[in-house]
Amino acid sequence: MSSDAKKRYDVDLATTLPGTPGGKFMRQFWIAVHDSDDLPVGRAKPIRIMGEDFTIFRTQSGAAQVMAQRCPHRGAPMHLGWVEGEELRCVYHGWKFDCSGRCTEQPAEEPGYNEKVSIKTYPTGEHMGLVFAYFGEGEPPHFPPFPEPEGEGVIEMRPSTEAPCNYLQCYENSMDEVHVAFTHAPGGSHAKIAQDLPIITAEETDWGMMRYGRRKTGEVRHTLHYAPNAVRVFVPPFFGMDGVGGWPELILIFTPVDDHNCRWFATSKVHVSGAEAEKYWTKRREMESRAGEFRPVMDVVNDIWSGKLVYEDVRHPQLARVQDIAVQAGQGRIADRENEFLGRSDAGIVAWRRILLRELRAIANGQPQKKWATPPADVKPVMGA
Repeated sequence: MSSDAKKRYDVDLATTLPGTPGGKFMRQFWIAVHDSDDLPVGRAKPIRIMGEDFTIFRTQSGAAQVMAQRCPHRGAPMHLGWVEGEELRCVYHGWKFDCSGRCTEQPAEEPGYNEKVSIKTYPTGEHMGLVFAYFGEGEPPHFPPFPEPEGEGVIEMRPSTEAPCNYLQCYENSMDEVHVAFTHAPGGSHAKIAQDLPIITAEETDWGMMRYGRRKTGEVRHTLHYAPNAVRVFVPPFFGMDGVGGWPELILIFTPVDDHNCRWFATSKVHVSGAEAEKYWTKRREMESRAGEFRPVMDVVNDIWSGKLVYEDVRHPQLARVQDIAVQAGQGRIADRENEFLGRSDAGIVAWRRILLRELRAIANGQPQKKWATPPADVKPVMGA
């Protein structure tokens, strides 16, 4: 495109950095920031979300808390410190802060000086095995940000994965049902929903977007896209889990790390109970015990990109994730949306971009924005296969 040609988008759809329209849009919502299982009691860790650095820790009572990255004293990283009860002590000079940000102790300072000091903390909650935080202004929206799928079953978390690309191209891929028949053809993991190519339609809702994939049989697959970055859908059984548990109801969230990286958080409800649930967990533990036999996802992806491995020949317990990252991050760190030819199969992507563009323009121009609702429990995905 020549430098004087008119750009397709007059606001940056991909950025979520602080102060940008995209950053302000995202900060209206609860954001998934960490796997619950990977945050032990008494542990503090660094996290990077939407181009900003923070500290996350778990108190001795088990509560997760997100706070600013650096101590307000002289800027030491707070994650280097240690948890004492419900508070976090800085490793540099021992200043201690509670979960509200109040400084409760300064060992070398005059009594009362602590009352002049505080650290920024952020509303934090946990739902379905994930830690969420709210980084926006004012009171946070309703928590949890989406309902747990109804009915009996077990919650299963998959370890999060960082992908070396912008979050939006991953979220847009979740709206692209047609790619399944091609991207996931090697290995056959999605064969049941790749027998014919669906006609895609989508409609905006109070909570995001509902997408439909109508097949020649008349069956219609319903997929829920929760604003701003989550998808809820029935998916085929995970690797090695055929014959136990059926199709899990997956919620996949694409959290921006910065504009060039994102983290995929995956939680699901497997609709089994009693003896079937125990059978499922036995099989799941068996598969986990084999995890060390396989190379890390990004190592495999890098070998695909370099040509050391042939895409269609790759087999891996996280094959769908390998395939998706290879294709989505293969578009570049930030996909070039100015030089695309979108077609009928991209109806979901086109619909979401229109919504996102409308909201970002409103923010940029200081105009009223949509008031997003919490997704209702009675709106559910439909397998459609």
